[in-house]
Amino acid sequence: MDRVCYANESLIIKLDSPIDSYFLSVELVKIFYGMYLLTCMSFVLVILIADHLFERERQLRRRAARMRRNRVNTSRKVHYRSFSCRAMFYWTEERKPIEHLSANDLQEIAGADESVEQECATEYCFGGYKSTEIGEVLGNRYEVIRKLGFGHFSTVWLCKDKEVTCSDMYSAVKIVKAAEMFNCVAQDEIKLLRCIKSADPNHPGYKHIIQMLDFFQEHSLNGYHTCISFELMGPSLLHLLVQSDYHGIHLPGVRIILKQLLQGLVYLHNVCRIIHTDIKPENILIKVKDDYVRNLVETSSRYKELGVQMPRTYVSSEAWEHYIYCRPIPPLGPIPGAGCFERTSKIGATRASSFPKEEGEPKMKPEKHSRSNKLHQPMYISPNIEVKIADLGNACWEDHHFSCNIQTKQYRALEVILGADYSFPADMWSVGCLAFELATAEYLFNPKRTSSISSTEDHVYLICETLGSIPRYIAQRGARSQHFFDQQGNLRTHDDSINLKYWKTEDVLVDKYMWKRVDAIPFATFVEGLIEPDPELRLTAAAALTSDWINETF
Repeated sequence: MDRVCYANESLIIKLDSPIDSYFLSVELVKIFYGMYLLTCMSFVLVILIADHLFERERQLRRRAARMRRNRVNTSRKVHYRSFSCRAMFYWTEERKPIEHLSANDLQEIAGADESVEQECATEYCFGGYKSTEIGEVLGNRYEVIRKLGFGHFSTVWLCKDKEVTCSDMYSAVKIVKAAEMFNCVAQDEIKLLRCIKSADPNHPGYKHIIQMLDFFQEHSLNGYHTCISFELMGPSLLHLLVQSDYHGIHLPGVRIILKQLLQGLVYLHNVCRIIHTDIKPENILIKVKDDYVRNLVETSSRYKELGVQMPRTYVSSEAWEHYIYCRPIPPLGPIPGAGCFERTSKIGATRASSFPKEEGEPKMKPEKHSRSNKLHQPMYISPNIEVKIADLGNACWEDHHFSCNIQTKQYRALEVILGADYSFPADMWSVGCLAFELATAEYLFNPKRTSSISSTEDHVYLICETLGSIPRYIAQRGARSQHFFDQQGNLRTHDDSINLKYWKTEDVLVDKYMWKRVDAIPFATFVEGLIEPDPELRLTAAAALTSDWINETF
């Protein structure tokens, strides 16, 4: 066989046989494969570096946005309340008219919204979320204005009702995932909502339950989606706690909110025979005024006009506070005497203002000044605030339960933890936890998992620390009781290092939150009546409405 030569400039490879050609081919394949792997690794490395730099840039933008929102102009005149007022102090800032918002203003709002949690994009699949476009018409009636939020089962959209011309033309439309399981849950919710709507519209608690306006089905590539139209509401009580800088709400304001919540629960429990099963701050919504809704719509139009991408979740956008609400600052010096009034924001939070009150607006007498206000200065809210119970997606009938695993962990009743039967008292336990949280901005029970105990065990320990010993007949009532209590009803501790100490609610308020005992005793009595371990002895919604603390006047 003739000698085969491969020449490449100065490199000459001489092959004397086919075997040499084979080995050369193998070596060349190895070289090219190595180069391919090196290229892939380099490409991945470039992507990781770019992603890191992009994330770093986003963090810097968020930090800059937070600094802009939290910056305090010390030259601005601060209007204080009277010396006896314990509430937080605010300066007022003129809101820029929506028509004057520039593209930069809108981009700042949208940029701060990047940190807001969003639904997973992979959930937009068959059986999942419906892909919804701005301007799309749902049910041949509801024109989509913008997105309001999302949940595990659905997305919620601000829509304009084309068949209504009055101020109630805007509503919140919930679009449920298309999977059959979610549609079945939605149909159960619709049955509950129809009962609520028709049972007794003249009942005092009727107006404190969010009302369904309409329901229909929409078809998309992902399947058939159940859609429910609700009256448009504002932020939740959780939003109000965030506004208070997690200092809580002034006690008269807590009382006003709880009165309305209890009235709504009287309607649910006594008239409709419905158990909500998920009472918590996120599910209590604040009724807003028409100008709040108008701002939502006009600002959405402004985004469209200037070609700026809107925030993903409008109500949740932190930067929007800059244009809608005033921002809090701590006291800068001695508090002068009385001489200022309050002004109510769009969601009912009170801000300091030099303008007088409107005639006929009720006034709440502020509590006396406390020497311990450095730790907790609760936010003073308007007596005109209105709230409604929302999210009946987990609710059930008194005689027909859909699940034995109910309630968010921090608001879960003892009987539910133990695996016993539950009814209306489970909601009342959640109200007790909610009342404490509104007043202190902290959970009454916040169980944690450790290396030696589960969060459920810690939850039972916390309850026992607050209430003392649990009656034996209660401790042994549930299907899971044996895990927490022995045959004598004594608490099992699975970790010898655990040393429980009885710390009743009254002492917690005095020792930890620096309350005056004269304020702590009646409030603690009210809360402990709602977290009574025996459901049959626990305060009902109607009984709670007649309690001393709820009806106390300032």
